[in-house]
Amino acid sequence: DRHALDRIVRNMVINAVRYTPSEQRGTKGHVLVSCQRRGSSRVKISVWDNGIGIPEDRLNDIFKSYVQVDNPERNREKGFGLGLSIVQGLADLLGHELDVDSAPGRGSRFSVTVPFVGLIPPELHEVQTVENGDPDLTNMVVAIIEDDSDLRIEISMRLIEHGCYVVAGESSHDVIEQLRMEALASGPHFILSDYRLEHEDGVVAIAAVRAATDASIPAILWSGDTSSAVLKKVAVSGMKLLSKPVSEQTLLNILAKHKPKALTEGG
Repeated sequence: DRHALDRIVRNMVINAVRYTPSEQRGTKGHVLVSCQRRGSSRVKISVWDNGIGIPEDRLNDIFKSYVQVDNPERNREKGFGLGLSIVQGLADLLGHELDVDSAPGRGSRFSVTVPFVGLIPPELHEVQTVENGDPDLTNMVVAIIEDDSDLRIEISMRLIEHGCYVVAGESSHDVIEQLRMEALASGPHFILSDYRLEHEDGVVAIAAVRAATDASIPAILWSGDTSSAVLKKVAVSGMKLLSKPVSEQTLLNILAKHKPKALTEGG
């Protein structure tokens, strides 16, 4: 899946850049992306850096949501620790081998090993990854605000499979900061939010992201709470409310209706 693999490698690169100082102990920081054949059937894609490195006793933790080696105080200015958890989830989903080597003060190497394209029958090379009439959402930037980390990662991975570039966080602040750090050329093109969040409701969260980016961004809410008070507040906001659990197909169809024409025409 080229979209999922793209996000795996992109997140590994973002992680390497984030944890590699421009200079430390008189040595300039550098990041290297390499591809190496492994026998006749696989390619190993690696991202190397000479950054801060990871202690051996922390290697098993770094793929967990919101775990950061140099951020025990959970300072959000340093990022949110979601990138590697998405890398792990996508690698597991695709059946790709993921591994890491690291040493404190010397840097890290993150690698994903994938099948070699030469083994794929030529007639299958042009087959689209989108199946059963599912819409192609390639390059659509989607912001997800959801404080249930498992659900957030699950939805993120599903949308990435369909070509979306996903920026996900547990609050509007998280999403706004990630958009700032990733410096995307455009977007987000759509905002998805849970209604009941820990520190704000979804209407407020969506308004905050719109205020920081573009007031015209379409958005939708979901919630397990369909009380009259919730329905009334959502109705006043002019947004649509979906009841949990929301089907994947429903989300895909909604996003397809709002995919910018420029993305569709650009392929």
